[in-house]
Amino acid sequence: MGHVAAMVVAAVAFVVKLGALRRDPSNPKIQASLGICLGCGFAVTAGWAPVHSLIDGVSGVPNLAKPVEHGSALITATAIQFLFLHLGDPHRARRLMRRRLVFFAVVLTVMITMFLAAGFTESEPLHFAERYGDMPQVIVYMLAFLAYLGTSVLDILRMSLGYARYAGTRLKIVMRLLSAGAVFGAAFVAHKALFLALKLAGVAPPWPEPVVTQGLITMSVGLICSSFVLATVWRTVDGVRAWPRRRAMYRDLHPLWYLLYRAVPSIALHAPRRPRRNPWWVWGVGPRLYRRCVEIGDGLQALGPRDARVAAVARRRAVEAGWDDVRATAAGEAAAILAAVRRLEQGRVTAQEVEPGLEPLSGRLAHADVDADARRLASISTALREDLVRDAVAGGLGNPSGTGGRRTAAG
Repeated sequence: MGHVAAMVVAAVAFVVKLGALRRDPSNPKIQASLGICLGCGFAVTAGWAPVHSLIDGVSGVPNLAKPVEHGSALITATAIQFLFLHLGDPHRARRLMRRRLVFFAVVLTVMITMFLAAGFTESEPLHFAERYGDMPQVIVYMLAFLAYLGTSVLDILRMSLGYARYAGTRLKIVMRLLSAGAVFGAAFVAHKALFLALKLAGVAPPWPEPVVTQGLITMSVGLICSSFVLATVWRTVDGVRAWPRRRAMYRDLHPLWYLLYRAVPSIALHAPRRPRRNPWWVWGVGPRLYRRCVEIGDGLQALGPRDARVAAVARRRAVEAGWDDVRATAAGEAAAILAAVRRLEQGRVTAQEVEPGLEPLSGRLAHADVDADARRLASISTALREDLVRDAVAGGLGNPSGTGGRRTAAG
């Protein structure tokens, strides 16, 4: 039952991280997380007695499931190290991983060599260690396996304790779950080492080795994979809570976006079927909000320089009307944008060529506050509907030299 529960948790975590990888395939932290989930899933699945027997029966190689199980555990430990290295120092992570990968390759080679040299004749899904634990080849095999796993666990615990001091509350909880899974991995190493020592000394262990081994593996896999599920649940809850606010901002951006889209249609990466429509219901509002901000930015770039005198007129009128400083500034920017679009439509200026932004979502979201940009642009978009903004633009366009704008301001 424990194996089944661990397999379910590992499968859920894998599906969650697979979705994240599709959205951001170049993110090394997501790649490492997916490797952890895969390693955990293969390890706990191959260690389940029915699957162990199935692998042996299909392959015709007795106990082939053991190197599959143990190799998957080593991959999991390596992927966790890779993840922590990227969390702590992403610029040095790949270089620091090289010696760990060399160690991994040496250990895996020793394990495969010893497994082949052992020449097992019968499959033993549950009592492999009890039956074959005193064979020289198995002893070398297990020593190599435990040496790598033990070293990796200590490395993981060292990095997690050092990095947790600088992590936020949620990331700290996720890291503690990962560390707890590593602790159970350390307990597994200690248990196996003690069992082998007693086996070589001719002392029968006073505990059921398969039950303890399976319990430790189940706890380790469950804690490690549940950390990724928990992180995704948090993000999902945050997304649900932020949906009404982001939806409102997305709708508020539509007038500004549509104004720029009519002037420069090339800003849209995927031209909508009904660009005039401002939808009430928005699926995937986070990526859509990001995309809309990018397209507005491209449109503003295409317009080129904007008339600061028109902006000053609109801002002054807004201040005189009792608007606060933020709204007044937005009114000035809206007037300058609207004037630039009108001049473009009248043929007074030529739009600059722009390429629709093709950068992946996560790279920009990781370093930019999209909500803050959307709020600022939404205030400009809302101001486009105000009469004082349109009046300031009409005055500015009535006198291309800008004197009309100065007369309006003086008046």
